[in-house]
Amino acid sequence: MDYSAAQKTLAILPKCTGCLSLLGSLFIFQDVVIHKRPIDRVYYRIMLGLSCSDMIASTVNIFSTWPIPPDSGNFLASGTTATCTAQGFFNELGNLATPLYNTSLCAYYVLVIRQAWSEDRIRIRAERYMHAMPILIALTIAVLGLPFKLYNNSGWLCWIAKYPKGCSGSDCTRGVHADIFRWVHYAIIWSAIICVTVGMYLIYLKVKSFDRREAQENNDEVARMERSKKVAIQSALFVGALYLTWSFTTVTRIYQVTTGNNNTTLLVLMAIFFPLQGFFNFLVYCRPRYLRCKSRNPNLSTRKLLWMALHPEDHTKNRGQTGTRERQTPYVEREEDNQRAGRARRSITASYYSVGNNFAKYPHNTGDDYTAVNTVKAVADENDYITDRDKTADNVSDTANLEEETKTNTVAEDSKVELDEKSDEPDADPDEENQG
Repeated sequence: MDYSAAQKTLAILPKCTGCLSLLGSLFIFQDVVIHKRPIDRVYYRIMLGLSCSDMIASTVNIFSTWPIPPDSGNFLASGTTATCTAQGFFNELGNLATPLYNTSLCAYYVLVIRQAWSEDRIRIRAERYMHAMPILIALTIAVLGLPFKLYNNSGWLCWIAKYPKGCSGSDCTRGVHADIFRWVHYAIIWSAIICVTVGMYLIYLKVKSFDRREAQENNDEVARMERSKKVAIQSALFVGALYLTWSFTTVTRIYQVTTGNNNTTLLVLMAIFFPLQGFFNFLVYCRPRYLRCKSRNPNLSTRKLLWMALHPEDHTKNRGQTGTRERQTPYVEREEDNQRAGRARRSITASYYSVGNNFAKYPHNTGDDYTAVNTVKAVADENDYITDRDKTADNVSDTANLEEETKTNTVAEDSKVELDEKSDEPDADPDEENQG
C-alpha cells in the first residue's frame, strides 16, 4: 500500500517527541525517587505524580500507529482491536491525569505564595485532594470507555472515536457515544486550564502587591517577597508548558468540529507539541538547578553547567568522605580552582538565585514562609553543589588568610610601638597620620 507523506509524518513524529517527553519525565521520576529520599516535601510528591502520568501518555505516543489494526490504512499499523483498546485506555488515563496534576501544582503555588501556608499545613489539609482529584477523575473516565467500546482508531493513535470511521447512530459497531465522551474529555481539560489560569492571575496580583510594598518594608520582608517572585516565575513556566502542549490540540479539534475536515499543518503541529509536555516539565524542573550552578560557577561554559545540573549526585555523593581527585567529575576536576575564585567574586546579581546567600544576608528568615517557598526549588540551594573538598579547601584558605592577617597586624603594631619610642614628636608619627 502506498502511504502519503502526511501519513508517514504523523506516524513517525509522535515517536520522536514522545521519546523526548518520556526521557524528561523519567529524569524527574528518578531525581525525586532516588535523590530526594525521603520524599518529605509536598512539591516533590506532586512532581512525582505529574511525571508518572506523563510517562503513561508519552509511552502511548511512542507507540503511535503500532497498536492500530492494519485494515485502518495507517502507516506502520500492525495491532488488533485489543491492542487499540489498551492504547486508548492508557491514552485517556495519562492525558487526563497530566493537566489535572498541573492544576494541583498550581494550587500548591497559590497556597505557598498567596495564602502563605506552611509545608505542614499544606500536607495536612490539602495534599490528599491534590492527588485524589487527578487520579480518580482520570481513572473513572478511562474505565467508563471500556464498556462503551469507545477506544478505536482516531488518526495516528487509538482514542475515543467511532468505528467504522464516519459512521453515525446504529451504523457504528463501536464508539456510539464517542462524541459525548469527547466533549466530556475537553470539558475536563479546559476546566483544568481555566483553573490554572485563575491561579496564575492570583499569584500575579500577589507579586504585584509585593512590588508596591517592597520599598516600604524591612529587609526580612523584602527577602520573602523576592523568594515568592522566583516561585511565581517557576509556576508561570509550568503553566506555559501546559498551554504549549494543549493549544494546537484544541485548535485542531475545533477545526475538525467546525469544518468536518482535517488540516495537515495543524495535525503535524499537534503531533509535535502534544507529546512534549514531559520534556517541557523537565526543562522547567531543571531550570533552578542550572541557575544555581551558573551563579556558583560564572566562568564555566554552558555545556559544563548543563552537565553539573543534570548530575547533582556527582557533587554531593562524597559528603562526609575525604575528597580525592578520582571522586571529582571531569568538569569539576578541571575547574575546581576557578569555581572557588568565582564564588569569591560572585556579584549580588548572580547571587540572586542562591538561597544560601539570601539566608546568609537574612539569617532570621527561618519561619514557615521561608520553608514553604524553598520547597519548590524555585530558589537555589548552593550547598547541593559544594563538595567536602571544596568546603575543606575554603576552610583552609580562610584559616590561612586569618593567620596572615593576624601576623600583619602584629607586625604593624610592633612597628608603631617602635616609632613611638624613637620619635620625639608623636604628631609626626606616619601611622597616626594615616589613621587620621
